[in-house]
Amino acid sequence: MNIMKLKIVILLEKYKKVTDVAAELGLKQPTVSFHMKNLENEFGTPLFLYRSGRVLLTDAGRALYQYALKIVSLTSEAERTVKQFASPSQGTLKLEASYIPATYILPKALIQFMKQYPGINNSMTIQSDSLLKERLRSREIQMAILHTSVWYDESFNFQLIVRDEPVLIFAPGHPFETIEKLTPEQIALEPWIQYEVGSCLRGFADQWAELNHFRLWNRSELNSPETLKKLVSGGDGVGICSRVSIEAELELGRLSYAPLPGILPESGGFVLAWRKDHILTPLQQSFAEILSNLYIL
Repeated sequence: MNIMKLKIVILLEKYKKVTDVAAELGLKQPTVSFHMKNLENEFGTPLFLYRSGRVLLTDAGRALYQYALKIVSLTSEAERTVKQFASPSQGTLKLEASYIPATYILPKALIQFMKQYPGINNSMTIQSDSLLKERLRSREIQMAILHTSVWYDESFNFQLIVRDEPVLIFAPGHPFETIEKLTPEQIALEPWIQYEVGSCLRGFADQWAELNHFRLWNRSELNSPETLKKLVSGGDGVGICSRVSIEAELELGRLSYAPLPGILPESGGFVLAWRKDHILTPLQQSFAEILSNLYIL
């Protein structure tokens, strides 16, 4: 079994036609058919069904398809990684980050990286922290920038970028502006604009309420820090935000904030995470160094 045969399985699931698979791979149709037959002989079981000019995968074929996706993806990753060691000034830096670090932490580092490596392309995908951790564990991605309070994991290496400072935010003119020392009881009575379940700040807010023996009145739940800030700034609700994410609004007078009173949970921070069995490429190492230098702890 070789990579070409596995690519054929993947493309057959996509196109359902041998002619389309052959065109995609730049092969002749008889060559694709030969590989298909050879693959069935190797496993000793039918992998393909022929129905009205279409090729479908059998149950065994679908089982193989799941592994083929992983093997082909890992092979491509290996090729890209090794090539970067040979040509560190070429290639693409792929970043995956959760919403808050992607918006407020990474742009500064990316600007410096692009100046330092003008010939390197870069791409960034934004996902939730929980999804990024799942993708790291399943080897879909190599590293990610997370917002988390969990510093230890047997599967990951962590590089702390900067600690987080969660604060209570409210609109200018809110009665909280005139109170010198807020109490948990006062805050718990307010309608809350919350982050989605599974996010670091939502976990922090829920733990804070539990530690101080309150239940929060959640009026809205969002996965966008920008939308959350706008809802709070234009209404009577309150919320928790990272101090780093409200710099512009504070300067423009669009938001006010106060430290949370009472018993506080672990605040967490922004970290670069990668699997322990993954060796950072030269580009990834350079980006990690830029992050460390920009945010000296």
